[in-house]
Amino acid sequence: MAKQERSRRTYEQFLDAAAEEFARYGYSDANLQRVVDRTSLTKGALYGHFARKADLAEALSSHLAALLDELSARGGGWGLAELRSLTVEFAREVEADPRVNAGLRLMLDAAQTEPGVLGRLRWPGRSASRASPDAAAPGEAHPLPAGEPADLALVILMGAYVTASATDRKGLAERVDALWGAVLAASRDEGQAGP
Repeated sequence: MAKQERSRRTYEQFLDAAAEEFARYGYSDANLQRVVDRTSLTKGALYGHFARKADLAEALSSHLAALLDELSARGGGWGLAELRSLTVEFAREVEADPRVNAGLRLMLDAAQTEPGVLGRLRWPGRSASRASPDAAAPGEAHPLPAGEPADLALVILMGAYVTASATDRKGLAERVDALWGAVLAASRDEGQAGP
C-alpha cells in the first residue's frame, strides 16, 4: 500500500473512532486515549494527523457543515410539508453517518456556552426561514407566522435528538417524522376549528 493511501486510511480511522467518542461523551468528556483504543493504531499516529482534540472536533464539525450546505442549497419557498421531508432526511443522515451524529453533538455542546451557535445550523435554520404561509401545500394549514417554521423545524429535530435513547440515534428519522405528523395534524385541526 502506498504511503499516501495508508496515511489517508489512518486519518479516516481516527475520524470514525473520534465520531463514536464525541457522540457518546461530548467534547469535554471525550478522551483521546479511548479514540486510539478504538483503532489498532498508536497515539503517535493520532498526533501525526490531529495535534489536539479540538482538531478532531473541527474535522467532524466540518463534515456536518458540508451536509448542511448541501441541504441548504436546495430551492426555497418551502411549506411545512417540505420542511418535514428535509428534516426527516437530515435525521436519516444523523442515523447513518456517525460523523454527522458527532458533529451535531459537538454543536449542541457548544450551544451551552456560545449563544447563537445553533444558528450555525444553516439548514434547517436558513432554508426554513424562507418558508411562508403562502408556501403551504394544498390542504395544509399554516397557522405559524413567517419565520417560525425555522424554529419549529429546529425544535423538532433537536428535541428528538437530545431525547433519543441511544447515542447512535437509531430511530431518529422515524421519531422526527412522527413529531412532524403530530404538529401538522394539530395545525390542520386548529385551521379547521376557526376563530
